[in-house]
Amino acid sequence: MEKKKKLIVFSVIIVLIAGVLSSILFIKNSKTKSKNNEVYVVKKGEVVHFTEQTGIIKSQVGAIVKVGTRATGVITRLNYQVGDFVKKGALIAEIDDREKLAEKRSLEAQIEEQKKDLEAKEAQYAYNKQNYERETMLLEKEFTTKDNVERAKREMDVSKAQLEASRAKIKEIKEKLKSLEVSLSYHKIFSPISGYVSQVTTQQGETVVAGLSAVNLITIIDPTRLEMWIYVDETDIGKVKKGMIVEYWVDAYKRKVFTGTISMIYPQPEIKDNIVYYLAIVKIDPKDTEFLKPEMTTHVKIIVEKKKDVLVVPNSAVRFEEGKNVVYIKTKDKDVRVDVETGIRDDRFTEIISGVKEGDKIIIPVIKKNQLGPKK
Repeated sequence: MEKKKKLIVFSVIIVLIAGVLSSILFIKNSKTKSKNNEVYVVKKGEVVHFTEQTGIIKSQVGAIVKVGTRATGVITRLNYQVGDFVKKGALIAEIDDREKLAEKRSLEAQIEEQKKDLEAKEAQYAYNKQNYERETMLLEKEFTTKDNVERAKREMDVSKAQLEASRAKIKEIKEKLKSLEVSLSYHKIFSPISGYVSQVTTQQGETVVAGLSAVNLITIIDPTRLEMWIYVDETDIGKVKKGMIVEYWVDAYKRKVFTGTISMIYPQPEIKDNIVYYLAIVKIDPKDTEFLKPEMTTHVKIIVEKKKDVLVVPNSAVRFEEGKNVVYIKTKDKDVRVDVETGIRDDRFTEIISGVKEGDKIIIPVIKKNQLGPKK
């Protein structure tokens, strides 16, 4: 009997404890439910309106150069291989030029020979000219005949023509020499830009044969001359203008934000997957090329508009009710709904043009975990 009484008392105690615990949990839950909203004090701040796009890193025009030659012959020297750094003006390769040098020496010898012949013709012309002048003077005094004067003139004219022909011959050989020197210069290949060798298509000892186009020897890339192509959706292109600031990052450096300015917008669209895009070009700062490489995908924010020192509230505080933008202001007695005129907005804040003032307390609804649905 006593055991039965003790059991009844024990059961009553357990029921009372359970009731107390349930009350405590109920009170706690009630307090939690009463804290559904947060309060934000209206203040001035900065709002940055932007549009998000995707881009890709590209080499600028002229940053990739295929270095070739118009000369034919055996490569006697090749100074660089893939991965080597080349300075602008450095000697890249040499092609056997012995045949051209022999031609050059032959032309130079011809010029020297023609110069000696020219000296002889100049002397002959000077003599014939003097003889003609003397015969003319003698004819005036009737000490010679008219035939002698005419003969002297013919001899002078012939020597003058021979003199002019000799001069023309020297000029012709000199022009040939200039052309040969240009051709000879093709046998030494110099780098047109500074950069890294990305490709070598020949080797020392091989013979290259120049045809209608220059034979490509190596390819050089200047890694400091990069640009970004931003694919702007046709629905956003109306907002984007030349000179706008952009912020972007790449997956390789997610925490590093790069900046630039739109320098050009191509009028010709590009269509991908039936979507129309327009290319906005951003020149990349050379100091950023230490991190950025060609063909990297970029995540871009184009700054459309930025406002400082304006009234701002969190985006979640602005609600759309009955066709109007409204906020709820917290007062001592109750929450008051106020119509507001909004300006630009970013991913955090909305500009308030009218409807509230600095210092007003705005209610921000808080979404509780149990409102997000059951955990799976």
